[in-house]
Amino acid sequence: MSLMRKHLWPVALLVAIALTGCGSEPAAQDQLNVDTIADSTKAERMVKTKKIFYNIPSPMETAALLKKAGAQYNSKILNDVKSVDKYTAASQQALNLGVYGADLSYASVFNHTQESMFYTSCSRKLADRLGVTNAFNDSTLELMQSKMSDRDGLLDIISRTYWDVDAYLKDNGRDNISALMIAGGWVEGLYIATQVSATNDTPELRQRIAEQKHSLADLIGLIGSYEVEDARLNGVKADLDALQALYAAVALPEPGASLTTGTDGSAVIGGGTPPATLTDDQIKAIREKTAAIRNSYIN
Repeated sequence: MSLMRKHLWPVALLVAIALTGCGSEPAAQDQLNVDTIADSTKAERMVKTKKIFYNIPSPMETAALLKKAGAQYNSKILNDVKSVDKYTAASQQALNLGVYGADLSYASVFNHTQESMFYTSCSRKLADRLGVTNAFNDSTLELMQSKMSDRDGLLDIISRTYWDVDAYLKDNGRDNISALMIAGGWVEGLYIATQVSATNDTPELRQRIAEQKHSLADLIGLIGSYEVEDARLNGVKADLDALQALYAAVALPEPGASLTTGTDGSAVIGGGTPPATLTDDQIKAIREKTAAIRNSYIN
């Protein structure tokens, strides 16, 4: 498994948090309820979180696939940077910190420097309001800056830093903030992939979208591990359950199976009986549902 595949969308999110500032005062925000949990539950959540990140194809990977296929950068599918100040509730801030992190990743891979700076600013603003920046120290920031030209080295540093952020939130009884941030980034990553597949469809991209069946199950398990009565968490879980219903009929390939294109335009992976496919109807349904969910988070 490549480094790019393993470290995923938190790469851009953490660079955004660590390397830039906005300078504005935090707005008033609602507070999410937190639950007191046993160490065993914390450990289970960490396992689920790692499985989610190790299975999600990042917007960076998706963008690389699209560039290879000749696709063009499309800023219209990303969240408007002007929307950042309307996210005043903690739950909105957490979800959209994930969203903006994924958007930043997409813009960065296509070398849109100006837009990358805007998304960096938005990510940092939300991170400041949530208190996530307290997880960083000067030595970490200096190390990140020194590795900016060494992609693999930077990815290693950022991967470790992400787990520091996650641990910081958990230690401060804010596990649910971390979960919502993960959910927001996951949904936006799937949204980007499905939106671009509408105009630049490839078997490889369909494969990545189909593989989210696994990470979706882990994400639902993570969100469902919170027993507090919180409307936003419950709403996110309901959204993910609706997506899971659409993924139920999606067959996945065995590891190492070959990938071809079927006569109906679906991605067909050999080695299974019946063969694993993601049909036109399935990808259309997943695309529409993901867009509806994502738009409810950003509006």
